[in-house]
Amino acid sequence: MSETSGVPVTPEAAPANYMLRWQRHEAAKREAAAQNRRIVFATLALHGITQVNVSFNGEGDSGQIEDITVTPEDLASILQREIAMKTTSWPDANVAQESGPLSDAIENVCYDALAQTHGGWENNDGAYGDIIFDVPERTVTLEFNERYTSSEYYEHSWTEEADHGA
Repeated sequence: MSETSGVPVTPEAAPANYMLRWQRHEAAKREAAAQNRRIVFATLALHGITQVNVSFNGEGDSGQIEDITVTPEDLASILQREIAMKTTSWPDANVAQESGPLSDAIENVCYDALAQTHGGWENNDGAYGDIIFDVPERTVTLEFNERYTSSEYYEHSWTEEADHGA
């Protein structure tokens, strides 16, 4: 029997231990996402940005941020400004800090929003849409379009003597 984080690991306890680690990690991810939203909004407001529009697209097990635009457009260089953002990594439940461009922090907020609401959005036929940051209102709005293939099958039979449906 071995121990991880002070919890004895037995064959019976392993699933419970994994679930506890997963719950702690998910809580840390939610906290990091909330902190990143605050950091992003504070940075955008400080530099006079009123709106950010992020487009995303994915299908066939691959998805990505396609474009990030800001209003006013002439302040787009702010996206390259280095800021501190929060991260987590599996299996830890720790929130760490790392530096990177504001555009990366915005992408992290967007990927977090997609994971929270539409996990697997990039799979199969995928999805596309926009994520809008309203800086004065401090809101992030996800406009989500899910793609899917539909198929409807019909079969009709007639006998020599009966009309369809008789």
